[in-house]
Amino acid sequence: MNVDVRSGRHWKPRLRSGRHTRFHRDLGPAGLVLLTLGGVMGSGLFLASGIVLSRSGPSALVLYALGAVAMGLEIGALGEMAAADPEPGSFLVYARRVFGPGLVFVAGWIFWLSSVLTMSSEVTAAALFTRLWWPSVPLWVWALVYSAGIVAANFASVRGFGRIESGMAAVKVIAVGAFILVVAAAFGHVLPGLGGRVPPAPRIGHEPWWPHGIEPPLASFILVLFAYAGTGVIGLAAGETREPPVTIPKALAATVPLVAVLYLGAVLALLALVPWRSLSGATSPFVTALTALGLPDASTIMNAVLLMAVLSTMNAALYSNSRVLYSLGRSGEAPRSVGRLNPRGIPATAIWWSAALLGGTILLAYLLPSRAYSELVTATGFQAMFIWLVVLLTHLRYRRYLESRGSLRFRLPGYPWTTYACLALVLLGMSASFLAAEERIGLALAAASILATAGVWLLVRRRIAET
Repeated sequence: MNVDVRSGRHWKPRLRSGRHTRFHRDLGPAGLVLLTLGGVMGSGLFLASGIVLSRSGPSALVLYALGAVAMGLEIGALGEMAAADPEPGSFLVYARRVFGPGLVFVAGWIFWLSSVLTMSSEVTAAALFTRLWWPSVPLWVWALVYSAGIVAANFASVRGFGRIESGMAAVKVIAVGAFILVVAAAFGHVLPGLGGRVPPAPRIGHEPWWPHGIEPPLASFILVLFAYAGTGVIGLAAGETREPPVTIPKALAATVPLVAVLYLGAVLALLALVPWRSLSGATSPFVTALTALGLPDASTIMNAVLLMAVLSTMNAALYSNSRVLYSLGRSGEAPRSVGRLNPRGIPATAIWWSAALLGGTILLAYLLPSRAYSELVTATGFQAMFIWLVVLLTHLRYRRYLESRGSLRFRLPGYPWTTYACLALVLLGMSASFLAAEERIGLALAAASILATAGVWLLVRRRIAET
């Protein structure tokens, strides 16, 4: 039995009838950590960071530090609710109890669309990385090949999927850690044979921190926040996690500091080694840095690792959005077919829906090969921050309900002020993003999608209430 937090009355959610199989609770702490890392560490770090560094210079380190704080607070708020109430659908279930069905309809469909766009940006990045080896093959060809593989992986059992994703996530964590150590060893003159390739001193110590003023870094903050997005997987996986009140806090305790150290260490290494004005979103700054070091085959190996990294994030995004679509189908806010599981506990129809939209967005790689990534990543970042807003606003009200029920096993420290602080950072990133003229098309599309989804809700709300 559930409780409407707004009124205190007991209520039973209206779930559509039909064939239904329960999710299998097969994820442990290590698997959940790696699945979350898979959702977070993607092209936002490995490709879009080149855009951020080229605009911001050394001040990018400040942006990524603020982003790490925002990520830690948002995932802590989500993890607190998921550990106490591990419902399939995660934040959508909690938001429905606090705000009713309207916001949930908008947030759920925007989450789904944002996740599909995340998949599109990741697969476009994967195609860009692959072009290093086969520059004559069109981007859209590689995008289709990689998309087919990721869709196939999501039809594995949750245990099999977890093993695939864990392996991919572990590779990119090790690779980023190795990159940081290699750059540190180069400056420490530990690596032989580099000659004059290493600057006599880290470049970051001889550059102005705000070379273009504060406006370009602020405009880029949405791309930094996008690099930390993907945290929703920790809540959406709660229904498939063993002992969520124990597993989720353990996963958070490992995930947040690990992501922060890897991101800040990588950005610091890039700023120390590579002239930030030479970077862009066309090539990974990690590959540029290793090429500058001149280590034999290092840039090729890193490019292969980055390819696996973005495919890992794409894999986790498909996992997340299919679970959200499943939740919408179960609550009557999406077609009945997507709210069913197959006999192996997999939302197969929801996966096919996501795959179909992914195929449509790949057209961008065909129509706009030079701009597809930047447009996708901007729109996705704005939509992802809208979802963070919903999570944080829900947390502000849902915490009181959880406390009254005595079900809190893990608490976000500093509530409610830490939640307010995270809200302020997210709103800063969303509002400042309009300062970048080159990003306004993607931002306009993202804002229009939110307004359009709200309009659809106004048209269908009565019919949904009657089903």
